Amino acid sequence: MSIKRILLNLFLKSVDAGSAAISVMARMARPLITPFRFCWRLLMRVVGVPVYRAVFFIRRIVGRLHLPGKQKIMFLFTNRYAIHGLVILIVMATSTMSVRAETLRSEEFGKQSMLYRMATGAEVETVQVVRADGAVSKPTKYLGSAAVSVQPNIDFDFFGEDYVATTVGGTAIMAPTISEASESVAPRSEVVAYTVQEGDTMSTIAELHDISLTTLLWANDLSVRSIIRPGDELRIMPVDGVEHTVKSGDTVLAIARKYSADASQVVSFNTLADAGDLRIGEVLIIPGGVRQAAAPVVRTNAIARIFAPPKGSTSSTAAPSGSGMIWPADLRVITQYFGWSHTGLDIDCHYTNDNYAADDGIVQFSGWKGGYGLTVEVNHGNGVVTRYAHAARNYVSIGQSISRGQPVALCGTTGRSTGTHLHFEVISNGQFKNPLSYIN
Repeated sequence: MSIKRILLNLFLKSVDAGSAAISVMARMARPLITPFRFCWRLLMRVVGVPVYRAVFFIRRIVGRLHLPGKQKIMFLFTNRYAIHGLVILIVMATSTMSVRAETLRSEEFGKQSMLYRMATGAEVETVQVVRADGAVSKPTKYLGSAAVSVQPNIDFDFFGEDYVATTVGGTAIMAPTISEASESVAPRSEVVAYTVQEGDTMSTIAELHDISLTTLLWANDLSVRSIIRPGDELRIMPVDGVEHTVKSGDTVLAIARKYSADASQVVSFNTLADAGDLRIGEVLIIPGGVRQAAAPVVRTNAIARIFAPPKGSTSSTAAPSGSGMIWPADLRVITQYFGWSHTGLDIDCHYTNDNYAADDGIVQFSGWKGGYGLTVEVNHGNGVVTRYAHAARNYVSIGQSISRGQPVALCGTTGRSTGTHLHFEVISNGQFKNPLSYIN
Protein backbone atom coordinates (compact mmCIF):
# COMPACT_ATOMS: atom_id res chain seq x y z
CA MET A 1 0.00 0.00 0.00
CA SER A 2 2.85 2.38 0.79
CA ILE A 3 4.26 2.05 -2.77
CA LYS A 4 0.90 2.91 -4.34
CA ARG A 5 0.54 5.99 -2.18
CA ILE A 6 4.03 7.13 -3.07
CA LEU A 7 3.33 6.74 -6.81
CA LEU A 8 -0.02 8.53 -6.51
CA ASN A 9 1.57 11.44 -4.65
CA LEU A 10 4.28 11.73 -7.27
CA PHE A 11 1.67 11.77 -10.06
CA LEU A 12 -0.43 14.50 -8.33
CA LYS A 13 2.65 16.63 -7.71
CA SER A 14 3.73 16.29 -11.36
CA VAL A 15 0.25 17.38 -12.51
CA ASP A 16 0.36 20.40 -10.19
CA ALA A 17 3.84 21.28 -11.45
CA GLY A 18 2.69 21.01 -15.09
CA SER A 19 -0.32 23.24 -14.46
CA ALA A 20 1.84 25.83 -12.75
CA ALA A 21 4.34 25.74 -15.63
CA ILE A 22 1.56 26.20 -18.20
CA SER A 23 0.17 29.17 -16.26
CA VAL A 24 3.58 30.79 -16.09
CA MET A 25 4.17 30.24 -19.80
CA ALA A 26 0.75 31.64 -20.63
CA ARG A 27 1.44 34.79 -18.62
CA MET A 28 4.81 35.16 -20.32
CA ALA A 29 3.38 34.58 -23.87
CA ARG A 30 0.36 36.85 -23.45
CA PRO A 31 2.25 40.06 -24.37
CA LEU A 32 3.54 38.35 -27.47
CA ILE A 33 0.15 36.95 -28.57
CA THR A 34 -1.86 40.13 -27.92
CA PRO A 35 -0.89 41.88 -31.21
CA PHE A 36 -1.79 38.81 -33.27
CA ARG A 37 -5.14 38.47 -31.49
CA PHE A 38 -5.88 42.09 -32.24
CA CYS A 39 -5.02 41.68 -35.94
CA TRP A 40 -7.15 38.52 -36.21
CA ARG A 41 -10.19 40.22 -34.66
CA LEU A 42 -9.74 43.22 -36.92
CA LEU A 43 -9.46 41.00 -40.01
CA MET A 44 -12.60 39.07 -39.14
CA ARG A 45 -14.58 42.28 -38.52
CA VAL A 46 -13.36 44.09 -41.64
CA VAL A 47 -13.23 41.16 -44.12
CA GLY A 48 -14.71 37.94 -42.73
CA VAL A 49 -18.11 39.21 -41.61
CA PRO A 50 -18.84 41.20 -44.84
CA VAL A 51 -17.78 38.26 -47.00
CA TYR A 52 -19.97 35.87 -45.04
CA ARG A 53 -22.95 38.21 -45.35
CA ALA A 54 -22.38 38.58 -49.12
CA VAL A 55 -22.15 34.82 -49.63
CA PHE A 56 -25.29 34.24 -47.58
CA PHE A 57 -27.16 36.92 -49.56
CA ILE A 58 -26.09 35.45 -52.93
CA ARG A 59 -27.10 31.94 -51.86
CA ARG A 60 -30.51 33.19 -50.83
CA ILE A 61 -31.05 34.97 -54.19
CA VAL A 62 -29.81 32.00 -56.21
CA GLY A 63 -32.02 29.66 -54.21
CA ARG A 64 -35.08 31.72 -55.03
CA LEU A 65 -34.30 31.57 -58.75
CA HIS A 66 -32.92 28.03 -58.97
CA LEU A 67 -35.59 26.14 -57.08
CA PRO A 68 -38.55 27.13 -59.35
CA GLY A 69 -36.45 26.42 -62.46
CA LYS A 70 -35.42 23.05 -61.11
CA GLN A 71 -39.03 22.22 -60.40
CA LYS A 72 -40.02 23.20 -63.95
CA ILE A 73 -37.26 21.05 -65.47
CA MET A 74 -38.30 18.07 -63.37
CA PHE A 75 -41.90 18.66 -64.42
CA LEU A 76 -40.82 18.65 -68.08
CA PHE A 77 -39.16 15.25 -67.76
CA THR A 78 -41.80 13.68 -65.52
CA ASN A 79 -44.79 14.94 -67.48
CA ARG A 80 -46.37 12.04 -69.33
CA TYR A 81 -47.09 14.12 -72.43
CA ALA A 82 -43.43 15.06 -72.74
CA ILE A 83 -42.47 11.38 -72.59
CA HIS A 84 -45.02 10.57 -75.29
CA GLY A 85 -43.63 13.32 -77.51
CA LEU A 86 -40.07 12.04 -77.04
CA VAL A 87 -41.12 8.52 -78.05
CA ILE A 88 -42.82 9.89 -81.17
CA LEU A 89 -39.68 11.85 -82.14
CA ILE A 90 -37.51 8.74 -81.71
CA VAL A 91 -39.88 6.69 -83.89
CA MET A 92 -39.92 9.38 -86.60
CA ALA A 93 -36.12 9.69 -86.60
CA THR A 94 -35.68 5.92 -86.80
CA SER A 95 -38.18 5.66 -89.66
CA THR A 96 -36.46 8.46 -91.58
CA MET A 97 -33.04 6.83 -91.21
CA SER A 98 -34.47 3.51 -92.36
CA VAL A 99 -35.80 4.90 -95.63
CA ARG A 100 -33.61 3.62 -98.44
CA ALA A 101 -32.69 6.12 -101.18
CA GLU A 102 -33.82 3.75 -103.91
CA THR A 103 -37.02 3.66 -105.98
CA LEU A 104 -38.89 0.34 -105.72
CA ARG A 105 -41.62 -0.55 -108.18
CA SER A 106 -44.59 -2.48 -106.84
CA GLU A 107 -44.28 -5.29 -109.37
CA GLU A 108 -40.64 -5.82 -108.41
CA PHE A 109 -41.15 -5.88 -104.64
CA GLY A 110 -39.47 -8.88 -103.02
CA LYS A 111 -37.90 -10.26 -106.19
CA GLN A 112 -34.39 -9.90 -104.79
CA SER A 113 -35.17 -11.86 -101.63
CA MET A 114 -34.09 -15.46 -100.99
CA LEU A 115 -37.72 -16.43 -100.24
CA TYR A 116 -38.79 -15.30 -103.73
CA ARG A 117 -36.05 -17.39 -105.31
CA MET A 118 -36.95 -20.45 -103.24
CA ALA A 119 -40.65 -20.14 -104.08
CA THR A 120 -40.24 -19.50 -107.83
CA GLY A 121 -37.02 -21.39 -108.51
CA ALA A 122 -35.79 -18.39 -110.49
CA GLU A 123 -32.56 -16.51 -110.25
CA VAL A 124 -32.56 -13.03 -111.68
CA GLU A 125 -29.38 -11.53 -113.02
CA THR A 126 -29.61 -7.78 -113.44
CA VAL A 127 -27.33 -6.42 -116.11
CA GLN A 128 -26.96 -2.66 -115.94
CA VAL A 129 -24.71 -0.65 -118.23
CA VAL A 130 -23.12 2.34 -116.60
CA ARG A 131 -20.43 4.81 -117.54
CA ALA A 132 -17.98 6.90 -115.54
CA ASP A 133 -16.53 9.82 -117.49
CA GLY A 134 -13.02 11.07 -117.11
CA ALA A 135 -9.69 9.35 -116.97
CA VAL A 136 -8.19 8.47 -113.66
CA SER A 137 -4.53 8.60 -114.49
CA LYS A 138 -2.94 10.02 -117.60
CA PRO A 139 -0.17 7.76 -118.90
CA THR A 140 1.49 9.62 -121.80
CA LYS A 141 3.23 7.52 -124.43
CA TYR A 142 6.70 8.50 -125.51
CA LEU A 143 8.36 6.05 -127.95
CA GLY A 144 6.88 2.98 -126.31
CA SER A 145 7.42 3.94 -122.66
CA ALA A 146 4.89 5.47 -120.29
CA ALA A 147 4.98 8.11 -117.57
CA VAL A 148 2.33 8.99 -115.05
CA SER A 149 0.98 12.51 -115.40
CA VAL A 150 0.01 13.55 -111.87
CA GLN A 151 -2.62 16.21 -111.23
CA PRO A 152 -4.08 17.80 -108.06
CA ASN A 153 -6.48 15.63 -106.08
CA ILE A 154 -10.19 16.38 -105.90
CA ASP A 155 -12.34 14.17 -103.71
CA PHE A 156 -16.07 13.81 -104.29
CA ASP A 157 -17.49 11.71 -101.48
CA PHE A 158 -21.15 12.65 -101.30
CA PHE A 159 -24.20 11.48 -103.17
CA GLY A 160 -25.47 13.82 -105.89
CA GLU A 161 -22.10 15.28 -106.83
CA ASP A 162 -20.57 14.57 -110.21
CA TYR A 163 -18.11 11.70 -110.42
CA VAL A 164 -14.72 13.17 -111.17
CA ALA A 165 -11.74 10.87 -111.43
CA THR A 166 -8.48 12.43 -110.34
CA THR A 167 -4.94 11.50 -109.45
CA VAL A 168 -2.73 12.29 -106.51
CA GLY A 169 -0.81 15.55 -106.53
CA GLY A 170 2.93 15.62 -106.74
CA THR A 171 5.59 15.21 -109.37
CA ALA A 172 5.83 12.65 -112.14
CA ILE A 173 7.48 9.34 -111.36
CA MET A 174 9.52 9.36 -114.58
CA ALA A 175 10.33 12.12 -117.05
CA PRO A 176 11.00 10.51 -120.48
CA THR A 177 12.73 12.45 -123.19
CA ILE A 178 10.22 13.86 -125.68
CA SER A 179 11.32 13.49 -129.27
CA GLU A 180 9.86 14.65 -132.54
CA ALA A 181 8.73 11.11 -133.24
CA SER A 182 6.11 11.29 -130.46
CA GLU A 183 2.58 10.83 -131.71
CA SER A 184 0.37 13.90 -131.81
CA VAL A 185 -2.74 14.06 -129.65
CA ALA A 186 -4.03 17.31 -131.14
CA PRO A 187 -7.82 17.76 -131.23
CA ARG A 188 -9.49 15.73 -134.00
CA SER A 189 -12.92 15.66 -135.58
CA GLU A 190 -12.79 12.27 -137.27
CA VAL A 191 -12.15 8.64 -136.40
CA VAL A 192 -8.53 7.52 -136.93
CA ALA A 193 -6.81 4.15 -136.92
CA TYR A 194 -4.13 3.22 -134.42
CA THR A 195 -1.79 0.24 -134.67
CA VAL A 196 -1.12 -1.46 -131.34
CA GLN A 197 2.53 -1.29 -130.29
CA GLU A 198 4.56 -3.50 -128.00
CA GLY A 199 3.67 -2.83 -124.34
CA ASP A 200 0.36 -1.10 -125.14
CA THR A 201 -2.75 -1.73 -123.07
CA MET A 202 -6.28 -0.54 -123.74
CA SER A 203 -5.98 1.92 -120.86
CA THR A 204 -2.76 3.50 -122.13
CA ILE A 205 -4.13 3.74 -125.67
CA ALA A 206 -7.26 5.48 -124.41
CA GLU A 207 -5.23 7.89 -122.32
CA LEU A 208 -2.84 8.57 -125.18
CA HIS A 209 -5.72 9.79 -127.36
CA ASP A 210 -7.52 11.57 -124.50
CA ILE A 211 -10.65 9.42 -124.59
CA SER A 212 -12.20 7.16 -121.98
CA LEU A 213 -11.63 3.43 -121.88
CA THR A 214 -15.37 2.92 -122.35
CA THR A 215 -15.34 4.90 -125.62
CA LEU A 216 -12.41 2.84 -126.93
CA LEU A 217 -14.20 -0.42 -126.11
CA TRP A 218 -17.46 0.70 -127.72
CA ALA A 219 -15.77 1.92 -130.91
CA ASN A 220 -14.06 -1.46 -131.43
CA ASP A 221 -16.79 -3.77 -130.06
CA LEU A 222 -14.44 -4.95 -127.33
CA SER A 223 -14.90 -5.85 -123.68
CA VAL A 224 -12.54 -5.82 -120.72
CA ARG A 225 -11.91 -9.51 -121.36
CA SER A 226 -10.72 -8.84 -124.94
CA ILE A 227 -7.03 -9.27 -125.75
CA ILE A 228 -5.09 -6.94 -128.03
CA ARG A 229 -1.76 -7.80 -129.65
CA PRO A 230 0.95 -5.75 -131.35
CA GLY A 231 -0.07 -5.07 -134.94
CA ASP A 232 -3.82 -5.00 -134.23
CA GLU A 233 -5.59 -1.93 -135.61
CA LEU A 234 -8.03 -0.03 -133.40
CA ARG A 235 -10.52 2.71 -134.26
CA ILE A 236 -9.93 5.86 -132.20
CA MET A 237 -12.85 8.21 -131.64
CA PRO A 238 -12.07 11.95 -131.61
CA VAL A 239 -14.10 12.49 -128.40
CA ASP A 240 -15.87 10.45 -125.76
CA GLY A 241 -19.10 9.10 -127.19
CA VAL A 242 -20.46 6.60 -129.75
CA GLU A 243 -21.00 6.27 -133.49
CA HIS A 244 -24.42 6.00 -135.13
CA THR A 245 -25.33 5.03 -138.69
CA VAL A 246 -28.34 7.00 -139.90
CA LYS A 247 -31.35 4.86 -140.80
CA SER A 248 -34.64 5.66 -142.44
CA GLY A 249 -36.85 7.73 -140.12
CA ASP A 250 -33.99 8.93 -137.91
CA THR A 251 -33.91 12.51 -136.67
CA VAL A 252 -31.21 14.35 -134.79
CA LEU A 253 -33.47 14.69 -131.74
CA ALA A 254 -34.33 10.97 -131.73
CA ILE A 255 -30.68 9.99 -132.11
CA ALA A 256 -29.65 12.30 -129.26
CA ARG A 257 -32.35 10.88 -127.00
CA LYS A 258 -31.33 7.31 -127.87
CA TYR A 259 -27.78 7.95 -126.63
CA SER A 260 -28.64 10.46 -123.85
CA ALA A 261 -26.74 13.20 -125.69
CA ASP A 262 -27.28 16.87 -126.60
CA ALA A 263 -28.86 17.37 -130.04
CA SER A 264 -27.13 20.72 -130.57
CA GLN A 265 -23.72 19.12 -129.95
CA VAL A 266 -24.52 16.40 -132.49
CA VAL A 267 -25.34 19.05 -135.12
CA SER A 268 -22.28 21.22 -134.42
CA PHE A 269 -19.73 18.40 -134.12
CA ASN A 270 -20.84 16.75 -137.38
CA THR A 271 -21.07 20.18 -139.14
CA LEU A 272 -24.68 19.60 -140.18
CA ALA A 273 -26.49 22.49 -141.84
CA ASP A 274 -29.47 21.95 -139.55
CA ALA A 275 -31.26 19.21 -137.62
CA GLY A 276 -32.81 17.87 -140.85
CA ASP A 277 -29.51 17.55 -142.74
CA LEU A 278 -29.28 13.75 -142.49
CA ARG A 279 -28.55 11.13 -145.16
CA ILE A 280 -29.33 7.44 -144.81
CA GLY A 281 -26.12 5.48 -144.28
CA GLU A 282 -24.20 8.49 -142.96
CA VAL A 283 -22.09 7.79 -139.86
CA LEU A 284 -22.49 10.38 -137.12
CA ILE A 285 -20.32 10.87 -134.05
CA ILE A 286 -22.44 11.43 -130.93
CA PRO A 287 -20.34 13.42 -128.39
CA GLY A 288 -21.02 12.26 -124.85
CA GLY A 289 -23.28 9.48 -126.12
CA VAL A 290 -23.95 6.40 -124.01
CA ARG A 291 -24.94 2.99 -125.28
CA GLN A 292 -28.23 1.72 -123.93
CA ALA A 293 -28.26 -0.95 -121.23
CA ALA A 294 -28.82 -4.53 -122.28
CA ALA A 295 -32.09 -6.22 -121.35
CA PRO A 296 -32.04 -8.11 -118.04
CA VAL A 297 -31.23 -11.79 -118.33
CA VAL A 298 -33.49 -14.16 -116.38
CA ARG A 299 -32.26 -17.66 -115.64
CA THR A 300 -33.94 -20.40 -113.67
CA ASN A 301 -32.16 -22.73 -111.28
CA ALA A 302 -33.17 -25.43 -108.88
CA ILE A 303 -33.44 -24.35 -105.26
CA ALA A 304 -30.49 -26.59 -104.37
CA ARG A 305 -28.24 -24.65 -106.76
CA ILE A 306 -29.05 -21.40 -105.01
CA PHE A 307 -27.22 -22.59 -101.91
CA ALA A 308 -24.48 -24.60 -103.62
CA PRO A 309 -21.19 -22.81 -104.46
CA PRO A 310 -19.83 -23.12 -108.02
CA LYS A 311 -17.70 -26.14 -108.79
CA GLY A 312 -14.01 -25.74 -108.11
CA SER A 313 -14.47 -22.58 -106.06
CA THR A 314 -12.30 -22.13 -102.98
CA SER A 315 -12.87 -18.45 -102.24
CA SER A 316 -15.46 -17.30 -99.74
CA THR A 317 -16.36 -14.49 -102.14
CA ALA A 318 -17.56 -16.74 -104.97
CA ALA A 319 -21.09 -16.14 -106.28
CA PRO A 320 -23.77 -18.59 -107.51
CA SER A 321 -23.88 -19.42 -111.21
CA GLY A 322 -25.52 -16.78 -113.39
CA SER A 323 -25.08 -13.92 -110.93
CA GLY A 324 -23.64 -10.46 -111.58
CA MET A 325 -20.94 -8.99 -109.37
CA ILE A 326 -19.66 -10.99 -106.41
CA TRP A 327 -19.36 -9.90 -102.78
CA PRO A 328 -16.10 -7.88 -102.56
CA ALA A 329 -15.04 -8.74 -99.00
CA ASP A 330 -14.40 -11.70 -96.71
CA LEU A 331 -16.95 -10.68 -94.07
CA ARG A 332 -20.70 -10.32 -94.71
CA VAL A 333 -21.40 -7.56 -92.18
CA ILE A 334 -22.72 -4.24 -93.54
CA THR A 335 -21.94 -1.33 -91.20
CA GLN A 336 -23.54 1.43 -93.30
CA TYR A 337 -25.93 1.19 -96.22
CA PHE A 338 -26.16 3.29 -99.37
CA GLY A 339 -28.34 6.36 -98.84
CA TRP A 340 -28.95 9.98 -99.70
CA SER A 341 -25.84 11.10 -97.77
CA HIS A 342 -23.66 8.00 -98.25
CA THR A 343 -22.31 7.16 -101.70
CA GLY A 344 -21.57 3.48 -101.25
CA LEU A 345 -21.70 0.43 -99.04
CA ASP A 346 -19.51 0.05 -95.92
CA ILE A 347 -18.56 -3.59 -95.28
CA ASP A 348 -16.80 -4.64 -92.09
CA CYS A 349 -13.33 -6.18 -92.41
CA HIS A 350 -10.06 -6.46 -90.50
CA TYR A 351 -6.39 -5.86 -91.28
CA THR A 352 -6.05 -9.57 -92.10
CA ASN A 353 -8.82 -9.48 -94.74
CA ASP A 354 -8.51 -8.73 -98.46
CA ASN A 355 -10.84 -6.76 -100.74
CA TYR A 356 -11.80 -8.51 -104.00
CA ALA A 357 -12.70 -7.39 -107.52
CA ALA A 358 -16.46 -7.68 -107.96
CA ASP A 359 -16.03 -8.59 -111.65
CA ASP A 360 -13.44 -8.83 -114.44
CA GLY A 361 -11.96 -5.52 -115.50
CA ILE A 362 -8.99 -3.20 -115.93
CA VAL A 363 -7.55 -1.10 -113.11
CA GLN A 364 -8.00 2.56 -114.01
CA PHE A 365 -6.82 4.00 -110.68
CA SER A 366 -4.65 2.75 -107.83
CA GLY A 367 -3.35 5.17 -105.22
CA TRP A 368 -4.31 7.85 -102.69
CA LYS A 369 -7.62 9.65 -103.32
CA GLY A 370 -8.33 12.31 -100.70
CA GLY A 371 -10.93 11.26 -98.14
CA TYR A 372 -11.13 7.81 -99.72
CA GLY A 373 -7.55 7.08 -98.65
CA LEU A 374 -5.80 4.30 -100.57
CA THR A 375 -8.24 3.46 -103.35
CA VAL A 376 -8.57 1.08 -106.30
CA GLU A 377 -10.96 1.75 -109.21
CA VAL A 378 -11.79 -0.97 -111.72
CA ASN A 379 -13.39 -0.37 -115.14
CA HIS A 380 -15.52 -3.39 -116.06
CA GLY A 381 -16.39 -2.30 -119.58
CA ASN A 382 -19.66 -0.82 -120.84
CA GLY A 383 -19.06 2.03 -118.41
CA VAL A 384 -19.27 0.03 -115.18
CA VAL A 385 -16.79 1.33 -112.58
CA THR A 386 -16.35 -0.01 -109.05
CA ARG A 387 -14.38 1.70 -106.28
CA TYR A 388 -12.66 0.06 -103.27
CA ALA A 389 -11.63 2.66 -100.67
CA HIS A 390 -9.84 3.03 -97.27
CA ALA A 391 -7.38 0.19 -98.01
CA ALA A 392 -4.21 -0.38 -96.00
CA ARG A 393 -2.27 -1.50 -99.10
CA ASN A 394 -3.11 -1.80 -102.81
CA TYR A 395 -2.17 -5.00 -104.63
CA VAL A 396 -2.78 -3.86 -108.24
CA SER A 397 -1.49 -1.09 -110.56
CA ILE A 398 -3.01 1.09 -113.28
CA GLY A 399 -3.65 -0.73 -116.57
CA GLN A 400 -3.54 -4.20 -114.99
CA SER A 401 -6.19 -6.68 -116.10
CA ILE A 402 -7.85 -8.47 -113.19
CA SER A 403 -10.41 -11.20 -112.90
CA ARG A 404 -13.49 -11.63 -110.71
CA GLY A 405 -12.58 -12.52 -107.11
CA GLN A 406 -8.93 -11.44 -107.45
CA PRO A 407 -7.62 -9.59 -104.36
CA VAL A 408 -7.10 -5.89 -105.17
CA ALA A 409 -6.27 -4.43 -101.75
CA LEU A 410 -5.77 -5.13 -98.05
CA CYS A 411 -8.52 -3.92 -95.72
CA GLY A 412 -7.61 -0.78 -93.77
CA THR A 413 -8.84 2.55 -92.42
CA THR A 414 -6.95 5.20 -94.43
CA GLY A 415 -8.47 8.53 -95.43
CA ARG A 416 -11.66 9.82 -93.83
CA SER A 417 -12.43 6.66 -91.85
CA THR A 418 -13.09 5.76 -88.21
CA GLY A 419 -12.36 2.03 -88.33
CA THR A 420 -11.25 -0.80 -90.61
CA HIS A 421 -13.83 -1.37 -93.36
CA LEU A 422 -14.28 -1.49 -97.13
CA HIS A 423 -16.11 1.45 -98.71
CA PHE A 424 -17.50 -0.08 -101.94
CA GLU A 425 -19.07 2.06 -104.68
CA VAL A 426 -20.71 1.41 -108.04
CA ILE A 427 -20.78 4.40 -110.43
CA SER A 428 -23.26 4.73 -113.31
CA ASN A 429 -23.31 7.58 -115.84
CA GLY A 430 -21.44 9.81 -113.41
CA GLN A 431 -23.87 9.01 -110.57
CA PHE A 432 -23.50 6.75 -107.55
CA LYS A 433 -25.76 3.68 -107.50
CA ASN A 434 -26.78 1.26 -104.77
CA PRO A 435 -24.18 -1.54 -104.82
CA LEU A 436 -26.75 -4.02 -103.49
CA SER A 437 -28.49 -3.78 -106.88
CA TYR A 438 -25.34 -5.18 -108.51
CA ILE A 439 -23.88 -7.70 -106.10
CA ASN A 440 -25.17 -10.84 -104.38
